[in-house]
Amino acid sequence: MVFAHEGAINTTMEAVARAAGLGRRTIYIYFKTREELLDEVIKKEIDIILRQLSRVANMKISPEKKIIRFMTAHMKAIENLIQKNHLLRLEFLRGSERIEIFRKEVDIHEKECLALILKEGTMSGVFLIEDYENTAILTLITLKGLETQFILDNFGKSCRDKLALLHKILFQGIKGSV
Repeated sequence: MVFAHEGAINTTMEAVARAAGLGRRTIYIYFKTREELLDEVIKKEIDIILRQLSRVANMKISPEKKIIRFMTAHMKAIENLIQKNHLLRLEFLRGSERIEIFRKEVDIHEKECLALILKEGTMSGVFLIEDYENTAILTLITLKGLETQFILDNFGKSCRDKLALLHKILFQGIKGSV
């Protein structure tokens, strides 16, 4: 993709048209501005992420495994996104307003998926949760808080270790037996 290689500021509609094998005027029929085109690119990436997360949330596995896979899928989606597009890596690290606008849709979807998984786990006796929604929100906030560090560490082994520790804390807590 042209945006990934050139960056949003340096990408011209003519370069996009050339890469697509179309005339510049043809591109303008569908997108009035470069920003509108970039927004569409980001929306398509978000759709991919939402489908991946929904697939995990609907798996026929134990709620505990589902939460672990969901959290891992969240981080893998971010990793895949920024590896495909270096511009988005910078946007994530800067806390870009454009990214945050699009993330709201993902956040709502993730919160709903997590709340359903938590409810499923509680109903089956695996979890002991009274407030699914707030527990889902806290879990999501924690995951999002790890993203910048994971991006800076290029999603290496230390990131996987931190995610495993988060799973352990989530399921076992931090309090020892007295």
